[in-house]
Order: sequence, then C-alpha cells, then structure tokens
Amino acid sequence: MADSETPSEAPPFVHLVAGPTGVGKSAAATDLARVTGAPVVVADRLQCFTDLATTSARAGAAAPGVQRYWLGDRTVADGDLCATQATDALVALVEELGARHRFVIVEGGSISLLRELSARRADLGWRLTVRLLPVPERAEYVAALTRRARVMLAPPAPERGLLDELAALWQDPRHRWFAASVNGFEAVLECCAKYSLNVENLHERDLPEHVLGRMADLIAERHAEHGFLQQQVFSEIFGTRISGNAFDFGALERAA
Repeated sequence: MADSETPSEAPPFVHLVAGPTGVGKSAAATDLARVTGAPVVVADRLQCFTDLATTSARAGAAAPGVQRYWLGDRTVADGDLCATQATDALVALVEELGARHRFVIVEGGSISLLRELSARRADLGWRLTVRLLPVPERAEYVAALTRRARVMLAPPAPERGLLDELAALWQDPRHRWFAASVNGFEAVLECCAKYSLNVENLHERDLPEHVLGRMADLIAERHAEHGFLQQQVFSEIFGTRISGNAFDFGALERAA
C-alpha cells in the first residue's frame, strides 16, 4: 500500500504497534513504515527527554528513509510529561500528520499514555487498529534484555551511555528523585549502594566485570518485570488487536 501525501477529508487510518519494552516495537514500526511510506509517531513519555536518549532507547531509533516523530524534545529540567499532556501531544501530532498521510503508524509501550489513549478511543476521529507484540519466553526475554543493558552501560565510543546520563542527572539534587524512578537508573543505584560506588564519577571508572555484569542483570530483571506488567495491561485495555509478529496487509487495505 502506497502512502499518500495529498490531504484527505477521510479520517486517517492509524495503526498502533504496542508492546512491552524490548520486544521489537521500533523494528516492526520501521519495517511497516518502509513498506507503506507512513510516518511513525513514538508514543513514549520517557523518549521525550533528549538528555536520556540512551536510557530511554531513543538513541539509534531514527532510521534512514523513515519519518519518526517524538511527542516533544524536553530535558529532565523541564519536568515530567504527565499522561494527559503526552496523550494530548500524541493526538495532535497524529491528526496533523493524518491531514497529509492516509496512514499513520504509532509505536509505544507507555502504560499510562496508552491507557489514556484507550480511554479516548470513542472520541477519536481515527480508524484505529492495534497490533500487540507478545513477550517471548521468560529466559529468552531476560537474555535479550541483558544484552541490551550491556550495550547501554558500555556503548561504543564516542556515544554516551546510561552511566553518563545518570551521572549528569545526579549532579543536581533536584533531579535525583526522578533518576531513582527510572528502571535502568534505579538498578544501577542499587548496585552503587551494594558496591559503595560514587554515582557522580561512575561513568569515568573502569568498572570490574562482575559489577557491570550485576548491573546488566539487574536492569534486565527490572525491565522484564515491567514488561510482563505491560503485556497484562495492554491485553486488558485493547479489546481488538492483532497479536504476533506478522502483519495482515489485506486487513490494512480493507480498513483503509
């Protein structure tokens, strides 16, 4: 299906790729965008923070040939974006893009944002379908999250890593409560307490392998716990959905 750049009076067809952290939402949305030419809107509150690009998985999400839009460009100093504000931004962005494209892709895994979006479904002027990506078997899921955590902790130079972002936040005591509320940071802070490590210079140290390994394991465990919660919530709030890794282009054509 080719995407259209011409304005249309018909409501946009919006396809939401939802799912837990680390199950391939960005890759699935990117593949679909390349086939259809549709823009991708990222429905994620944490990825609005440009100073947390690695921690939020925003870094590297931009793909050649794909138009990807975030709900905003903020820093932690700007304050959190609540679910209502984030959903307002999502709806406005989708409607703006829908005036130029007949098909818009939304990808996301923010529980509070997608819960709010689901509550507004009756009032949206969209033709909306939802594809819920499943969580893999637990051991496979945790192993994949652990590999991802290792890259976030020690990315190739000169990229900033999770430890750099945490150290920058920790310099301002006003931002420490926020840092402690983020899964990846919270796991690292627990390791800092266990191994008597200074958070502010953690990114400058050559950490022993057993410490890095424990950090990666703990980050993966926390993300997995959250991932299974996401799966449960999304299954409850989205009654009509396409589950699995395949996409039915025939269904898309019929809906559009």
